[in-house]
Amino acid sequence: MRKTTSGFTTVELLIVIVVIAILAAITIVAYNGIQTRAQASAIISDLKATEKAFNAYKVTSGSGWWLDTDTALTGNTNPSITSIIAAQSEFRNFLQKAPSKGSLNADSEWIYDNDGDTYNGCSASTAGISIAIHGSTNSPLMQAIDSAGDDGNLSCGKIRYSSDGWLLYGLN
Repeated sequence: MRKTTSGFTTVELLIVIVVIAILAAITIVAYNGIQTRAQASAIISDLKATEKAFNAYKVTSGSGWWLDTDTALTGNTNPSITSIIAAQSEFRNFLQKAPSKGSLNADSEWIYDNDGDTYNGCSASTAGISIAIHGSTNSPLMQAIDSAGDDGNLSCGKIRYSSDGWLLYGLN
C-alpha cells in the first residue's frame, strides 16, 4: 500500500515565493514614482497659487513687477514670500501663507527673486523676476516638477534648476 502525502513540493513553494517577490518589487517601484509625482504636483500647485497672488496684487495695486531698485514690498531686495505677506497687508488678500519647503529639503524658504539675475540655458539666457528656493538636491523631484509644470528640460523654460542649486519659477 502506497502512502500519499498532501502539500506543496519545495519547487512549488519556491515558485510562489519568487512570484510574490517580483510583485512586491513592481509595487515598490510604482509607489516611489507616484510619491515623487504627488510631491511635484503639490509644489507646482504652490508655485501657481503664488504666481496668481502676485499677478492679482500687481493688477489691483496698479504697479508692475518690483525690480532690484524697488524695495516697496519689504524694504529688501529678494525678500522672502513670508516677509512680503507680513509687510504688505493688501497682499494677504491674495496669499495668506507662504508655501512650505516640504519635500524639497531646501536650505531656504521661497523668495521673490527680483534682482534681474541672468540664467543661461536653451538657446538664450533669461533675466527677470522669479519665485525661487535654494538648496534642493533631490534631482528626481526637480525633474518631476519640471515635467509636471513645464517642458521637462530643467535648463530652459518657465521652471529652471540652476547649477548653483536654485529652483526658479519665472514670473515674467
